[in-house]
Amino acid sequence: MLCFHLTPLEFWSKVISDYERFTQSELKLLSFQVQHGIPAALRGTIWPLLTRKSDLELQDLYIDLLKQDSVYEKAITRDLHRTFPHHSFFQTSEGQEALFNVVKAYSIYDSEVGYCQGLSFVAGPLLLHMPEEEAFFVLVQLMHKYKLRGHYTPQLDLLRQRLFQFDGLLQDHLPHIHRHFDEQGVRSNMYASQWFLTLFAYKFPLDVVFRIYDIFFIEGVNCLFRIGLALLSKNQSIILSLDFDNLVTYLKDDMLSIYNENITGLLSESFNIKIAERRLNRLAKEYQVQTAKADTEALQLASLRKKNRVLSESFQRVKAENEHLKKEHALVAEELLQKKLELVSVRDENEALKQQVKELQKMLEVIPSQIESQMQADMDTLCVKNRTLNEQNAQLQDQLADIEKLAIEMKIKYAHSEIEREALKQKLNDLKRWMKNV
Repeated sequence: MLCFHLTPLEFWSKVISDYERFTQSELKLLSFQVQHGIPAALRGTIWPLLTRKSDLELQDLYIDLLKQDSVYEKAITRDLHRTFPHHSFFQTSEGQEALFNVVKAYSIYDSEVGYCQGLSFVAGPLLLHMPEEEAFFVLVQLMHKYKLRGHYTPQLDLLRQRLFQFDGLLQDHLPHIHRHFDEQGVRSNMYASQWFLTLFAYKFPLDVVFRIYDIFFIEGVNCLFRIGLALLSKNQSIILSLDFDNLVTYLKDDMLSIYNENITGLLSESFNIKIAERRLNRLAKEYQVQTAKADTEALQLASLRKKNRVLSESFQRVKAENEHLKKEHALVAEELLQKKLELVSVRDENEALKQQVKELQKMLEVIPSQIESQMQADMDTLCVKNRTLNEQNAQLQDQLADIEKLAIEMKIKYAHSEIEREALKQKLNDLKRWMKNV
């Protein structure tokens, strides 16, 4: 069933009505027609058709997913205004709600992938051509049938592999650019990752993105390699003249300007770039080998880091213990010094005491004789004093006896005197009476 004689409108009508019965030759014609773009009015019908989407049970599944809560809802909402910020549809509540629903539903449908902003850029162009339910179904096909989900898994394994493959293809097809990138330190993940994550939708105008989607639905991921190489090839002279800072900016923002909106020219040039599947497979194997080696080295490095951490912790403990011991040693040294000083003082005191002991011993040797002589002298003195006192005592006793004798005599004389006084007193009284009588 050849279709080469059909007009473009008749051809696309044939695709829509009988795509399942296309022959290999008709698929080549389909690829040729896609280079010139699928009619905008038909994309919403043809894109799902090209994905060979099955509608079985998906309608109910989508409705059920929307009823569930996603842990990514806040992140999705936060990114909505940053996704196609200059497109009027996505600045309306209707457009943002549709985009939110599709991305949220997929985050629940594929919990391993969850959500990243790149998914919104992939889903956006779909929503501009079909209802959100169908956009979700096509997004599922892109992720699984077209093997894009590996771009968004947490480890980004497939994205890393494809960037590695792109770097290898760049060396094959554009060695001067590859060498210049190496000299400037530019890696493919600095500019090409957004191409693979968003299907060029992050920076390119949407009319260009729609044309890339047309080809992607026919050829799959390989077209991204060819389009990237075509862009670099067309800009080669400019790229080779730029240093790192200007180069990275140019690669991200200005690559398309050289085509002057001739998008068909870009796509035609990309079709002329031949990429052998065997080369891609070989690069994929090289990446797997390098990744396995890197994983082994990473495990070894992690083990070494763990050991280093254990050793570091041990070192810190030993260091802390050493600091503690140093402090204790300082205290002990200080105490030792104090004890030494005390010992010197004690020794000095001991020497002084020894000297005193010697002096006392000498004194003890001399004192007995001195005491004896002193006692003898004192005894002699006491004897003399005692004799003198005895003599004085005898004299005093004699004197006392004399005094007592004299006292007796005085008492006798006093008694006689009293008697004489009483006699005189009597005589006086008699005289007074006599005088009175005279």
